[in-house]
Amino acid sequence: MTRARKPGPNATLREALIYVLRHPGIWPGFAALLVRHVAGKVRFHLLCWRAGYRVSTVRRLAREEGR
Repeated sequence: MTRARKPGPNATLREALIYVLRHPGIWPGFAALLVRHVAGKVRFHLLCWRAGYRVSTVRRLAREEGR
């Protein structure tokens, strides 16, 4: 029997979730990371909405500025 390896940086969402489900010890950390991620997305969308811009426009402008 082989031991499940930690998913790499290019792992699919499915592979990552299977790994998390098989390791209950990391559930609290994963939940905290997920909450932080969702909170960041909400803050970004609120920032765009308050500024009067669409999210896609802000992302496009950021991409163009990074070139």
